[in-house]
Amino acid sequence: MNATAEDLDSNTTDVFNKYQTMSNYSGSIFFFIICCIGVLLNGIVIWLLGFQIKRNAFTVLILNLAIADFGCLVFLAIFCIYHFIHFMSTGIPFLIIYCLLRIMYTNGLFILTGISIDRFVAVLFPIWHRCSRPKHLSPAVCAFLWICSFPLGGISNVMEYAFYYYNFSDLYLVFTSILCLPLITISTLILLVKICLKPKQIKRGQLLVMILITFLCFLILTLPVHIHVFIIRFIYLLHWEQFPGLGNYLNLGASLNSSINPVIYFLVGRKKRAQSRESIKVIFQRVFREDEAPENTEKATNRITTPL
Repeated sequence: MNATAEDLDSNTTDVFNKYQTMSNYSGSIFFFIICCIGVLLNGIVIWLLGFQIKRNAFTVLILNLAIADFGCLVFLAIFCIYHFIHFMSTGIPFLIIYCLLRIMYTNGLFILTGISIDRFVAVLFPIWHRCSRPKHLSPAVCAFLWICSFPLGGISNVMEYAFYYYNFSDLYLVFTSILCLPLITISTLILLVKICLKPKQIKRGQLLVMILITFLCFLILTLPVHIHVFIIRFIYLLHWEQFPGLGNYLNLGASLNSSINPVIYFLVGRKKRAQSRESIKVIFQRVFREDEAPENTEKATNRITTPL
Protein backbone atom coordinates (compact mmCIF):
# COMPACT_ATOMS: atom_id res chain seq x y z
CA MET A 1 0.00 0.00 0.00
CA ASN A 2 2.79 2.39 0.93
CA ALA A 3 4.70 1.44 -2.23
CA THR A 4 1.62 2.16 -4.31
CA ALA A 5 1.20 5.56 -2.66
CA GLU A 6 4.86 6.38 -3.21
CA ASP A 7 4.60 5.35 -6.88
CA LEU A 8 1.50 7.50 -7.26
CA ASP A 9 3.26 10.49 -5.69
CA SER A 10 6.29 9.91 -7.91
CA ASN A 11 4.14 9.71 -11.05
CA THR A 12 2.24 12.83 -10.04
CA THR A 13 5.51 14.69 -9.48
CA ASP A 14 6.86 13.55 -12.86
CA VAL A 15 3.69 14.67 -14.64
CA PHE A 16 3.78 18.02 -12.86
CA ASN A 17 7.46 18.54 -13.73
CA LYS A 18 6.82 17.65 -17.38
CA TYR A 19 3.83 20.00 -17.47
CA GLN A 20 5.88 22.77 -15.88
CA THR A 21 8.72 22.20 -18.35
CA MET A 22 6.33 22.32 -21.33
CA SER A 23 4.72 25.44 -19.90
CA ASN A 24 8.12 27.12 -19.55
CA TYR A 25 9.07 26.18 -23.10
CA SER A 26 5.74 27.42 -24.46
CA GLY A 27 6.17 30.69 -22.59
CA SER A 28 9.70 31.07 -23.94
CA ILE A 29 8.52 30.48 -27.52
CA PHE A 30 5.78 33.08 -27.12
CA PHE A 31 8.32 35.37 -25.52
CA PHE A 32 10.78 34.90 -28.37
CA ILE A 33 8.13 35.62 -31.03
CA ILE A 34 7.20 38.89 -29.29
CA CYS A 35 10.86 39.89 -29.13
CA CYS A 36 11.44 39.15 -32.83
CA ILE A 37 8.38 41.16 -33.87
CA GLY A 38 9.44 44.01 -31.60
CA VAL A 39 12.98 44.01 -33.00
CA LEU A 40 11.59 44.27 -36.54
CA LEU A 41 9.15 47.07 -35.67
CA ASN A 42 11.69 49.12 -33.71
CA GLY A 43 14.20 48.59 -36.51
CA ILE A 44 11.73 50.22 -38.90
CA VAL A 45 11.30 53.15 -36.50
CA ILE A 46 15.09 53.57 -36.20
CA TRP A 47 15.49 53.49 -39.99
CA LEU A 48 12.74 56.04 -40.63
CA LEU A 49 13.56 58.49 -37.84
CA GLY A 50 17.30 58.10 -38.24
CA PHE A 51 17.68 58.25 -42.02
CA GLN A 52 14.39 59.04 -43.78
CA ILE A 53 12.51 61.71 -41.81
CA LYS A 54 13.77 65.15 -40.89
CA ARG A 55 14.48 65.15 -37.19
CA ASN A 56 13.14 67.62 -34.65
CA ALA A 57 13.60 67.88 -30.90
CA PHE A 58 10.89 65.33 -30.17
CA THR A 59 11.83 62.72 -32.76
CA VAL A 60 15.34 62.65 -31.26
CA LEU A 61 13.77 61.39 -28.03
CA ILE A 62 11.62 58.84 -29.87
CA LEU A 63 14.63 57.65 -31.88
CA ASN A 64 16.66 57.03 -28.73
CA LEU A 65 13.68 55.28 -27.13
CA ALA A 66 13.43 52.99 -30.17
CA ILE A 67 17.17 52.22 -29.95
CA ALA A 68 16.83 51.33 -26.27
CA ASP A 69 13.76 49.16 -26.96
CA PHE A 70 15.56 47.49 -29.87
CA GLY A 71 18.53 46.59 -27.68
CA CYS A 72 16.32 45.42 -24.83
CA LEU A 73 14.39 43.08 -27.13
CA VAL A 74 17.58 41.71 -28.73
CA PHE A 75 19.03 40.73 -25.37
CA LEU A 76 15.69 39.32 -24.18
CA ALA A 77 15.61 37.17 -27.32
CA ILE A 78 19.14 35.95 -26.52
CA PHE A 79 17.92 34.87 -23.09
CA CYS A 80 15.06 32.96 -24.72
CA ILE A 81 17.53 31.12 -26.95
CA TYR A 82 19.69 30.39 -23.91
CA HIS A 83 16.66 28.88 -22.18
CA PHE A 84 16.42 26.29 -24.97
CA ILE A 85 20.00 25.36 -25.81
CA HIS A 86 22.01 26.71 -22.85
CA PHE A 87 24.73 27.97 -25.17
CA MET A 88 26.39 30.03 -22.43
CA SER A 89 27.15 29.33 -18.80
CA THR A 90 26.04 31.48 -15.90
CA GLY A 91 29.50 33.05 -15.78
CA ILE A 92 30.92 36.12 -17.49
CA PRO A 93 29.01 35.85 -20.84
CA PHE A 94 25.70 35.55 -19.00
CA LEU A 95 26.60 38.52 -16.78
CA ILE A 96 27.58 40.67 -19.76
CA ILE A 97 24.33 39.96 -21.62
CA TYR A 98 22.29 40.63 -18.48
CA CYS A 99 24.14 43.90 -17.85
CA LEU A 100 23.50 45.07 -21.41
CA LEU A 101 19.83 44.10 -21.10
CA ARG A 102 19.46 46.08 -17.91
CA ILE A 103 21.29 49.08 -19.39
CA MET A 104 18.91 49.14 -22.36
CA TYR A 105 15.84 48.75 -20.17
CA THR A 106 17.05 51.44 -17.77
CA ASN A 107 17.79 53.87 -20.57
CA GLY A 108 14.38 53.24 -22.13
CA LEU A 109 12.78 54.04 -18.79
CA PHE A 110 14.88 57.20 -18.43
CA ILE A 111 14.06 58.40 -21.95
CA LEU A 112 10.36 57.73 -21.39
CA THR A 113 10.65 59.85 -18.25
CA GLY A 114 12.36 62.55 -20.30
CA ILE A 115 9.51 62.45 -22.82
CA SER A 116 6.98 62.78 -20.01
CA ILE A 117 8.79 65.85 -18.64
CA ASP A 118 9.03 67.32 -22.16
CA ARG A 119 5.28 66.96 -22.71
CA PHE A 120 4.58 68.28 -19.20
CA VAL A 121 6.49 71.46 -20.05
CA ALA A 122 4.87 71.67 -23.50
CA VAL A 123 1.40 71.57 -21.96
CA LEU A 124 1.99 73.97 -19.06
CA PHE A 125 4.54 76.33 -20.65
CA PRO A 126 3.85 76.23 -24.41
CA ILE A 127 5.52 79.57 -25.25
CA TRP A 128 8.83 78.68 -23.64
CA HIS A 129 8.72 75.14 -25.00
CA ARG A 130 8.16 76.34 -28.55
CA CYS A 131 10.28 79.49 -28.67
CA SER A 132 12.89 79.49 -25.91
CA ARG A 133 13.90 75.84 -25.52
CA PRO A 134 17.59 75.29 -26.37
CA LYS A 135 18.05 73.83 -29.85
CA HIS A 136 20.30 70.95 -28.79
CA LEU A 137 18.53 70.17 -25.52
CA SER A 138 17.09 66.82 -26.66
CA PRO A 139 20.41 65.34 -27.94
CA ALA A 140 22.17 66.54 -24.79
CA VAL A 141 19.50 65.00 -22.55
CA CYS A 142 19.64 61.69 -24.43
CA ALA A 143 23.45 61.56 -24.17
CA PHE A 144 23.24 62.30 -20.45
CA LEU A 145 20.63 59.58 -19.92
CA TRP A 146 22.72 57.01 -21.81
CA ILE A 147 25.71 57.88 -19.62
CA CYS A 148 23.62 57.53 -16.45
CA SER A 149 22.20 54.19 -17.58
CA PHE A 150 25.59 52.47 -17.61
CA PRO A 151 26.43 52.85 -13.89
CA LEU A 152 22.86 52.28 -12.73
CA GLY A 153 22.00 49.41 -15.04
CA GLY A 154 25.39 47.79 -15.56
CA ILE A 155 27.63 48.38 -12.57
CA SER A 156 24.84 47.48 -10.15
CA ASN A 157 24.67 43.99 -11.68
CA VAL A 158 28.44 43.52 -11.57
CA MET A 159 28.59 44.58 -7.93
CA GLU A 160 25.64 42.37 -7.04
CA TYR A 161 26.62 39.14 -8.80
CA ALA A 162 30.40 39.39 -8.61
CA PHE A 163 30.94 41.04 -5.22
CA TYR A 164 27.55 40.49 -3.50
CA TYR A 165 27.19 44.22 -2.92
CA TYR A 166 23.53 45.22 -3.15
CA ASN A 167 23.53 48.95 -2.42
CA PHE A 168 23.76 49.78 -6.13
CA SER A 169 20.63 47.72 -6.75
CA ASP A 170 18.82 49.69 -4.07
CA LEU A 171 19.92 52.90 -5.80
CA TYR A 172 18.61 51.53 -9.09
CA LEU A 173 15.22 50.78 -7.54
CA VAL A 174 15.11 54.25 -5.98
CA PHE A 175 15.62 55.87 -9.39
CA THR A 176 13.12 53.64 -11.20
CA SER A 177 10.38 53.19 -8.59
CA ILE A 178 10.54 56.49 -6.70
CA LEU A 179 11.70 58.96 -9.35
CA CYS A 180 10.83 57.77 -12.86
CA LEU A 181 7.49 56.02 -12.35
CA PRO A 182 5.83 58.86 -10.39
CA LEU A 183 6.96 61.41 -13.00
CA ILE A 184 5.52 59.30 -15.82
CA THR A 185 2.30 58.75 -13.86
CA ILE A 186 1.85 62.47 -13.14
CA SER A 187 2.51 63.40 -16.76
CA THR A 188 0.02 60.76 -17.92
CA LEU A 189 -2.67 62.19 -15.66
CA ILE A 190 -1.97 65.73 -16.87
CA LEU A 191 -2.20 64.68 -20.52
CA LEU A 192 -5.37 62.71 -19.81
CA VAL A 193 -7.00 65.72 -18.14
CA LYS A 194 -5.94 67.98 -21.01
CA ILE A 195 -7.45 65.67 -23.62
CA CYS A 196 -10.67 65.12 -21.65
CA LEU A 197 -11.19 68.84 -20.97
CA LYS A 198 -10.49 69.89 -24.54
CA PRO A 199 -13.69 70.99 -26.34
CA LYS A 200 -15.04 68.42 -28.77
CA GLN A 201 -15.06 70.88 -31.66
CA ILE A 202 -11.29 71.33 -31.36
CA LYS A 203 -9.28 68.55 -32.95
CA ARG A 204 -7.04 66.70 -30.55
CA GLY A 205 -3.39 66.63 -31.53
CA GLN A 206 -2.23 63.24 -32.78
CA LEU A 207 1.10 63.64 -31.03
CA LEU A 208 -0.59 64.22 -27.69
CA VAL A 209 -2.86 61.20 -28.14
CA MET A 210 0.06 59.01 -29.19
CA ILE A 211 2.12 59.96 -26.15
CA LEU A 212 -0.80 59.42 -23.80
CA ILE A 213 -1.45 55.91 -25.18
CA THR A 214 2.27 55.11 -24.91
CA PHE A 215 2.34 56.17 -21.27
CA LEU A 216 -0.83 54.25 -20.44
CA CYS A 217 0.53 51.06 -22.02
CA PHE A 218 3.77 51.44 -20.11
CA LEU A 219 1.97 51.90 -16.79
CA ILE A 220 -0.37 48.96 -17.41
CA LEU A 221 2.41 46.58 -18.45
CA THR A 222 5.17 47.48 -15.99
CA LEU A 223 3.87 49.51 -13.05
CA PRO A 224 2.32 46.58 -11.06
CA VAL A 225 5.54 44.56 -11.19
CA HIS A 226 7.66 47.55 -10.19
CA ILE A 227 5.39 48.13 -7.20
CA HIS A 228 5.77 44.48 -6.15
CA VAL A 229 9.56 44.68 -6.43
CA PHE A 230 9.63 47.91 -4.43
CA ILE A 231 7.47 46.41 -1.68
CA ILE A 232 9.62 43.29 -1.48
CA ARG A 233 12.89 45.21 -1.45
CA PHE A 234 12.13 48.08 0.90
CA ILE A 235 8.94 47.49 2.87
CA TYR A 236 9.41 43.75 3.51
CA LEU A 237 5.68 43.03 3.50
CA LEU A 238 6.18 40.35 0.85
CA HIS A 239 8.93 37.88 0.00
CA TRP A 240 10.46 36.75 -3.28
CA GLU A 241 9.38 33.17 -2.55
CA GLN A 242 5.73 34.22 -2.72
CA PHE A 243 6.13 35.26 -6.37
CA PRO A 244 8.36 32.71 -8.14
CA GLY A 245 7.30 33.93 -11.58
CA LEU A 246 7.85 37.62 -10.89
CA GLY A 247 10.91 37.78 -13.13
CA ASN A 248 8.98 36.24 -16.02
CA TYR A 249 6.17 38.77 -15.62
CA LEU A 250 8.71 41.60 -15.57
CA ASN A 251 10.36 40.32 -18.75
CA LEU A 252 7.00 39.80 -20.45
CA GLY A 253 5.88 43.32 -19.55
CA ALA A 254 9.18 44.76 -20.77
CA SER A 255 9.00 42.90 -24.09
CA LEU A 256 5.37 43.87 -24.73
CA ASN A 257 6.01 47.48 -23.77
CA SER A 258 9.08 47.71 -26.02
CA SER A 259 7.24 46.08 -28.94
CA ILE A 260 3.96 47.96 -28.78
CA ASN A 261 5.27 51.52 -29.22
CA PRO A 262 5.76 51.32 -33.04
CA VAL A 263 2.24 49.90 -33.36
CA ILE A 264 0.90 52.90 -31.42
CA TYR A 265 2.75 55.32 -33.71
CA PHE A 266 1.26 53.65 -36.78
CA LEU A 267 -2.33 53.38 -35.53
CA VAL A 268 -2.49 56.97 -34.28
CA GLY A 269 -0.81 58.43 -37.37
CA ARG A 270 -2.82 56.71 -40.10
CA LYS A 271 -5.98 58.24 -41.51
CA LYS A 272 -9.02 56.14 -40.70
CA ARG A 273 -10.85 56.99 -43.93
CA ALA A 274 -7.90 57.20 -46.29
CA GLN A 275 -8.92 55.95 -49.76
CA SER A 276 -5.36 55.13 -50.82
CA ARG A 277 -2.74 53.27 -48.87
CA GLU A 278 -0.16 55.50 -47.23
CA SER A 279 3.46 54.61 -46.67
CA ILE A 280 4.75 54.19 -43.15
CA LYS A 281 7.04 57.16 -43.73
CA VAL A 282 4.07 59.46 -44.45
CA ILE A 283 2.21 58.15 -41.41
CA PHE A 284 5.19 58.74 -39.14
CA GLN A 285 5.72 62.23 -40.56
CA ARG A 286 2.12 63.05 -39.71
CA VAL A 287 2.12 61.70 -36.17
CA PHE A 288 5.42 63.31 -35.16
CA ARG A 289 4.47 66.80 -36.25
CA GLU A 290 4.40 68.96 -33.16
CA ASP A 291 0.94 70.28 -33.93
CA GLU A 292 -0.07 70.79 -30.32
CA ALA A 293 2.63 73.31 -29.47
CA PRO A 294 2.08 75.66 -32.44
CA GLU A 295 -1.63 75.86 -31.68
CA ASN A 296 -1.00 76.83 -28.09
CA THR A 297 1.81 79.19 -29.07
CA GLU A 298 -0.33 80.98 -31.63
CA LYS A 299 -3.13 81.53 -29.13
CA ALA A 300 -0.72 82.69 -26.46
CA THR A 301 1.07 85.02 -28.91
CA ASN A 302 -2.23 86.56 -29.98
CA ARG A 303 -3.07 87.26 -26.35
CA ILE A 304 0.32 88.89 -25.80
CA THR A 305 0.24 91.07 -28.93
CA THR A 306 -3.35 92.23 -28.43
CA PRO A 307 -3.26 95.98 -27.57
CA LEU A 308 -4.60 96.91 -24.17
